[in-house]
Amino acid sequence: MSNMFTSRNPAGVAAGQTAAIFGVLAAGAVNAHMSGLQAMRQARESSNSQVLRYQLNVAINRAQDLCDVAVAQASEIEQLKAENARLRAASATYLAAARRKAIA
Repeated sequence: MSNMFTSRNPAGVAAGQTAAIFGVLAAGAVNAHMSGLQAMRQARESSNSQVLRYQLNVAINRAQDLCDVAVAQASEIEQLKAENARLRAASATYLAAARRKAIA
């Protein structure tokens, strides 16, 4: 660039130099803004990832709890079926004994 003190158009040189300075400053500001946006996106993605990880852990724990309840219920159902079969057998025995007494 030419010197504004030795130029025939010092105002034009000053305007050109000022424009160049503001252009560099604007480019730096845009670059800083874009870097900030990128950092914000990464922070948001990291936060979303942590939220999803937490929700997944909650869902896994809930599923495990429900599985434990289901296993306990299945065990209780089997016990009740066995108790029902025992009571049916006892009832049949008492019924047979009552019929024998009724006939005799």
